[in-house]
Amino acid sequence: MLRMILVAFCLLAAACVAPNDTVFDDLDNQKDLSPADVEDEVFPGPAACMQHSQPGIHETNPLDLLPPSPITWDACSGVEGDHPCNLEGVDHRGDNFGLYANFGRPIVLDFSAGWCGPCRRAAEHAQEVQDLYRDSGLLYVTVLIETTNGSVPTQADVAEWAEEYGNTDSLVVAGSRSILESGGGAWPLTGWPTFFYIDEEMVLRDIDRGYNAQEVIYSIDWLLNSF
Repeated sequence: MLRMILVAFCLLAAACVAPNDTVFDDLDNQKDLSPADVEDEVFPGPAACMQHSQPGIHETNPLDLLPPSPITWDACSGVEGDHPCNLEGVDHRGDNFGLYANFGRPIVLDFSAGWCGPCRRAAEHAQEVQDLYRDSGLLYVTVLIETTNGSVPTQADVAEWAEEYGNTDSLVVAGSRSILESGGGAWPLTGWPTFFYIDEEMVLRDIDRGYNAQEVIYSIDWLLNSF
């Protein structure tokens, strides 16, 4: 086994030397070379072979090959006409949701609570709205701020909400009061539920407070056809 390893290493080292390298020229004319001269020659190892056969391989940062991020703004707010602040949380499927990760899609955020009657009426139609506007690329997301007893939702809570109301790809994301302006966050909320309409360029275009099914449809149509 040791002999086979030594033979393989010698073959690799030999393959790394270009035909015009000194050692091969001298070996071709070995009448002028003594054994001591041959032993003094330095053969490149596998690392040198890698550098020789793939010049510059260590000079390229893989991150330089990624496309530039579309998120170029420094400031965000809950004001219409501004970029909204990012919103992150776990959804009913157990996946991590990020608002900014959906740049390029029109988005409806429905901020709801489990103890809120109008929020539950909105929940009954969330998947229906998602299906209605599927071809437009719309993403309808329910952000559950509190559970029925007023506690911070867990992933199990949003999964239960999604099962109760038939949400599949209309996402339900676990939130909390900490993301609201009243809790030190950036999202303004003065009524339940509150709907935020965000265009493909991640600009907050409209805010509706309270639930009216026709108003939601009107606002979505306006969002899709005005920008």
